[in-house]
Amino acid sequence: MSLNENERVVWGAQLHVRPFPGKDGGLHGAKGAYAWVFALATSDAEYREMVAAEMETLGLFIAEVEQLGRYDAIVGADDASSSCISSLTDEWPIQYNDFHTYRDED
Repeated sequence: MSLNENERVVWGAQLHVRPFPGKDGGLHGAKGAYAWVFALATSDAEYREMVAAEMETLGLFIAEVEQLGRYDAIVGADDASSSCISSLTDEWPIQYNDFHTYRDED
């Protein structure tokens, strides 16, 4: 089965996010956080654009993107990731679970 270039599929990545200067970003004083974020997108570029806009609405910017890829199946995904992926809809095309925060710069 070939993928239509306009077909939205599940993309995901582990994001390292930080609050914008002078903002909290909902991190309650933490310097930054890591979170798996999933989105329905047609490409990695669209994924990056979508999640950057979503994080900006939270007062966060993306400092780093790791393990970006398509998720055709939920093989080996943990329960939190499976829940995020199964919650994706046209109305809610971006899903993420807990932000794992850190307080100090290492």
